Amino acid sequence: MKKRKEKKSVSSSVVGEKSKVHKVYLIISVLLGMILAVGMPFFNEPDGQYHYVVSSNMANLSNDISAYGEPEIGTGIDQQIKAYQQGDYFQTYYLTKIVEMPMSKQPREGLTENPNLRSYNFWGHLIPSIGVWLGHKIYPSIGVMITTARLFSVIINSLLMFFIIKFVKKGKMIFVALSLTPVTLNSFASLSYDSLSFILVAWLMAIIINSLVDQKINWWRWVELGVASISIYFGAKTNFKVLLLFIPVLIIVFVFPRIYSKISLFLSYLWRNKRGISITLLVGTGLLFSILLFLLSLKHGGIFYSIYRFLINYAVNLNPGLTSASVFQTLLGSPYPFINNSPSWVNMIWYVVLFTALVNEDKFIKNKLISIVSFGIFMLGIAAVYYSYMTYTLKGSPVSNATVLGQMQGLQGRYFTPTLFLLLFVTCHEKFKIKINGQKGVLIFVMSIAIVTNVLLLFSTLFGIYYL
Repeated sequence: MKKRKEKKSVSSSVVGEKSKVHKVYLIISVLLGMILAVGMPFFNEPDGQYHYVVSSNMANLSNDISAYGEPEIGTGIDQQIKAYQQGDYFQTYYLTKIVEMPMSKQPREGLTENPNLRSYNFWGHLIPSIGVWLGHKIYPSIGVMITTARLFSVIINSLLMFFIIKFVKKGKMIFVALSLTPVTLNSFASLSYDSLSFILVAWLMAIIINSLVDQKINWWRWVELGVASISIYFGAKTNFKVLLLFIPVLIIVFVFPRIYSKISLFLSYLWRNKRGISITLLVGTGLLFSILLFLLSLKHGGIFYSIYRFLINYAVNLNPGLTSASVFQTLLGSPYPFINNSPSWVNMIWYVVLFTALVNEDKFIKNKLISIVSFGIFMLGIAAVYYSYMTYTLKGSPVSNATVLGQMQGLQGRYFTPTLFLLLFVTCHEKFKIKINGQKGVLIFVMSIAIVTNVLLLFSTLFGIYYL
């Protein structure tokens, strides 16, 4: 009787901790987000000037950013450093009113009209544009407009993730962890469309997780999946559309159980037959490699040049120092490395947090097909982005020796951050033996790292402006 009571008390305490996760998340996310929204320099996110101009255009407040010393609609914070160091930042950006100008005179191609209603460029800037409009009502300066838009975005984005974390039945910790990384939280506290892409992917993943936990999909859940899929298609960045490949798998599992059972039997046979696994892996790898070679032969300078570029970039560091092209830096810990000046340990500790959160979750995946497909989609998403940027070169930038040697440019870790949810379907398979117990301890660990690293993001960014 005592053992039964102990088990019940332990299980109830675990359930109690899980029921509080979304509440703790909301408090931390809003507090840290507001600190970043108020404290971080304007345009610190990648393509910051572009996001502001699009948001202000959508609010019918098109204005000339050259009035604030910005020579072009580009990226970076170089033009603000002087105002910081001379101590007139508030006067320059918060008290100086905007100079309105028609969109037709914007000095960047594609900004002479509002984004297409069917593009992520429109939907991703919808929340920031409302914030910009509210800020203009308070005071028509770029400082007030951007800060208000940031605060508004933080509140809305944090609330949306709060409801998603509350809604999802398993994997809450990984949702919390990925939402509190400096890369994600800084996008929440900005005017970037990255925040909406992250939220839409999280929503789709939550619906899929709940379907797998319940082992059934009711008609209303099919409606949810349909709405989420349409939202991903129109509202998320292009590379995240690969996640929609999960929908046919769910149809096979829940609508055509006979086909699914045959696939499961085949996979079980392969799992027991080591030789069969080897042959299948070789055939699958060969098929994917052949498709990749065919695609590379169509563009990007041919097969061998593309292979060379990929290999040389991971055999030699052609992007030394703090740069947005450092995929492993910009995946979790540093939104814009050469602006943020975040130390290397920040990136490393977030990989530890990611692994800890993944293996702390309950094992709720029972079929191998889901794990295999999710990992395949994860790898496919990475391959698609690399393929797109294989020969990308920044326009107008000088051709350096590294570029001649095959340096890959434009590729950033934030393109992959939302797809990390897919790893949950691998580590939460019942055959995956690694497990870290202690929901409360892991939650404290995640929250502690989130607080330290996000505060450090602000400190190291401002430190670099004043002293580096």
